[in-house]
Amino acid sequence: MARLEEELDWERLGRTYCSEGGEAFFPPAQREAVRDVGLLMTSDLSEALDGRAGGSVYVGAALAELAPLLCERIVLGREVRALNLPNAETEELNRALRVVSASLGRELGTIEVQPLASLAGAGFDHAWVVSILTDPEAFPALHDELYERRGTALATGRGDLDRDRRRAAALVDELLDALAPPFLLTTTDEELALLVPACERRGLRLAIPDHARLSAVVGDPVRICRAGRASR
Repeated sequence: MARLEEELDWERLGRTYCSEGGEAFFPPAQREAVRDVGLLMTSDLSEALDGRAGGSVYVGAALAELAPLLCERIVLGREVRALNLPNAETEELNRALRVVSASLGRELGTIEVQPLASLAGAGFDHAWVVSILTDPEAFPALHDELYERRGTALATGRGDLDRDRRRAAALVDELLDALAPPFLLTTTDEELALLVPACERRGLRLAIPDHARLSAVVGDPVRICRAGRASR
């Protein structure tokens, strides 16, 4: 992680998060927060996985996901598929991952630009979906709804809620198609509003823990939930 932090172009990353950001969006204190929260979540996830073999899919893998996905891939020896859209952040993270892989002589992998639907039937036992269905650019109206911001000064005021809900539901179905119960689901409180009913429709029950950590960039409560077949 230290080598990656040294290699990353923080000014470029800052601009992807905020049009007026640049390096000022990620001052040293914020970089440290991203690192510390990532390592804490990595520890939580390692404990939840309990050393078992298997595979994980990271939806919308970005800066905050580097620590846990690299831990799974390198330390735990698990299969990891990290997906995101083609954008400047994905390009910069992949550039840094390739440079550090070459310097260390060890393959760290990259973030893949491909549809989640391509992983249908993969049978993963863990999925990471953190602040994806609430993204204000991808799902602006749903973002306002899930954060209870409609009609407030914090609302995006954009998008169509019905359309956003349909697109989010399709993405959740693609995610569940890639998983095999029992599985772990790392996600936020807001996204559980969509994930819980989707699981129930498939006869799955999500056990939601009391423990949560706030994500470093967005500040959402993140929980590691367990999904299994609902008892009849």
